[in-house]
Amino acid sequence: MLQVIGIGPGRPEWLPPAIIELVKNCEILIGGSRALKLFPDFGGRQYSLSGDLSSSIEVIKNALLEEKIIGILVSGDPGFFSFLPRLKKEFPEERIDVYPGLSSLQFAFARAGLPWQEAIFLSVHGRQLSVLPTRITRPTAVLTGGENTPQKIAQFYLDRGHNLRISIGNALAYPEELWATMDAEHLAQEKTLLKNAIVILYPAIEQDTIQKTTQDGQQSPKQSTGCRIGIPDEEFLRGKVPMTKAEIRVQVLAKAQISKYDCVVDIGAGTGSISIEAAGLASEGVVYAIEHNPEAQELILANQLKFGVPNLHLIPGAAPDVFGELPQVDVCIIGGSNGRLAEILATVPLVDGGRIVITAVTIETVAQGLQLLADLNYQAIDTVSIQAVRWKAVQSLHMAQALNPIFIISARKGETL
Repeated sequence: MLQVIGIGPGRPEWLPPAIIELVKNCEILIGGSRALKLFPDFGGRQYSLSGDLSSSIEVIKNALLEEKIIGILVSGDPGFFSFLPRLKKEFPEERIDVYPGLSSLQFAFARAGLPWQEAIFLSVHGRQLSVLPTRITRPTAVLTGGENTPQKIAQFYLDRGHNLRISIGNALAYPEELWATMDAEHLAQEKTLLKNAIVILYPAIEQDTIQKTTQDGQQSPKQSTGCRIGIPDEEFLRGKVPMTKAEIRVQVLAKAQISKYDCVVDIGAGTGSISIEAAGLASEGVVYAIEHNPEAQELILANQLKFGVPNLHLIPGAAPDVFGELPQVDVCIIGGSNGRLAEILATVPLVDGGRIVITAVTIETVAQGLQLLADLNYQAIDTVSIQAVRWKAVQSLHMAQALNPIFIISARKGETL
């Protein structure tokens, strides 16, 4: 039996009697060296964990062979960005009892004198800064770690024009504790080493919510950002690169059924129009735009900056050659395959049950796509063809302006045969 025990900040004065008694009843104790030192009188066998998760799992597997009560010590609270999800995944048949501890976020909000029931909680420890929301609408607590320091978080928002007010808690509950509140400009220049700190980001009045005045005194409408689909074509920076028109883009995204936390890949991203809108839908996820054309790559980055979508990542190159840079994805959108559709569908790292959407302009590509999807055990295969007509004003009349017809194939990935 595994008992996952939260040790709070790792100071003996913050260990409640119930946790101390629980540890006494364990037969094997597993944890980091600092955690094990909290229980110098423990009479059972102890195993020290390293920072390598795979090695830690092996230690626990070997201990389970002894069929004894095993206590696994974790910092803070086991339910807040801890080792618990990995344990449940590795040992699905094992009984796992969980015992709470004080988390660093509780300390941070206590230091700030704020309630935290409506706050947002994130971690950038071992994750990309792109998980951070573009705009802060309510207090947001962020666990830092590794290369992602509080200073880098401050610079992340400064680069997007937001000089937020930020509280920093470093080594909370320890004698060397640091607690300070400052704006992002000051924090970005802070020289103090802030290792594994927690920060609280505070909402602010965003500058772009205020209409700007043009030189002739007229009010210009503010640039709308965030989750939008069907953004007017003229809002995108386009150059000479082909772009999926708004009417088609809406249908592609509807078929993709992108959720808030999804990981999405857009293959043959062009100007990035679909990637931009997908990033707004997957606001807590990430979108990877694969594009081999250098001009298009520049446009993707320019449009990303214009629309303020930090969770969009450009992968220069061609699919499937660059698939090694992708994690498992929930949604795959294929706008261009350069004749390599079979290779792409066979190797794209799409999770079982993941959604795929393919756009095509020729009957031959449609026939090939349908056959490949069937051969690869895709389910719920659906095909629609769309031709939109825009009616443009010409003096007092409106004339038809037909867009090129396009096919949209959608499906869900079945279990690998």
